[in-house]
Amino acid sequence: MKKCIILLLLTGAGIIQAQTVKTVRADFTYHIPETESRLEARTKAIEGARVKAMRQAFGESVTQTSGHVNEKMTIFGNSEVNGKWLQDTKAPLVRYRIDSVSGETAIFVKVWGKAQEIKRVEVELKITTKRCDDNGKCILTTQFQHKDLLNIDFLSPKDGFLAVYLQDEDNNIIRLLPSVYNTKGIQEIRANTVYRNMLDQSKNNEIILTALKPVEFNQLHFIFSPNPFTIPLDEELAFGLRGLDFKKYQEWLSKSRTRDAEMQVKSILLEIRQ
Repeated sequence: MKKCIILLLLTGAGIIQAQTVKTVRADFTYHIPETESRLEARTKAIEGARVKAMRQAFGESVTQTSGHVNEKMTIFGNSEVNGKWLQDTKAPLVRYRIDSVSGETAIFVKVWGKAQEIKRVEVELKITTKRCDDNGKCILTTQFQHKDLLNIDFLSPKDGFLAVYLQDEDNNIIRLLPSVYNTKGIQEIRANTVYRNMLDQSKNNEIILTALKPVEFNQLHFIFSPNPFTIPLDEELAFGLRGLDFKKYQEWLSKSRTRDAEMQVKSILLEIRQ
């Protein structure tokens, strides 16, 4: 029995050692916007320096949609540093100075600390977008006409949880899943189960894609993890839907992926013509 216990302890120690911990350092300059206090700017500057130190040590993961889009829409490009800040080994050095070029007040920061590498694990997801008519007939496509109905099919090789958001050309983020009718606030996914017409099965409102110009682009963002997660706070929109500001959405996603190395994001670009 003692031998078994020792073996387990050694195995556990090996797992801990496999999570790379490094001593890191970086310097960072942050220009203070007129709308921010010095305290807010100082906090952001220190955080920026820590992120830079971890990026230099461990790199980053970037999620981005590819494809043509106009200048108005923000192509979703979210990056997460592959590291977690553990502790400062020295107090951050913070100095204020006037930038010689712009004349703006800037904060110069140096940080020293220990950080742990985050190794991201992704599974292969199968996602299909569909254009549907009022009779329920659907065509697999990413190209739509004004007032077409949108639906999606989804398949995962692992059990997990899913959230789906639609980003329009004004960078509004609209929640599609979990549905507003989902009282649990989380969409469960079973492994190797094909979820057809998910927006119907969830009793969601019909998702109608519209274009006020000859061509517009929307993006679908699929957030999946084998671990339960909490969706960000949102507010009621028109037509019974809910959504939130793009910046708040990005902040939530970045923090969530830092906490959960198995959370992944797949984005699909939709073209809508009048």
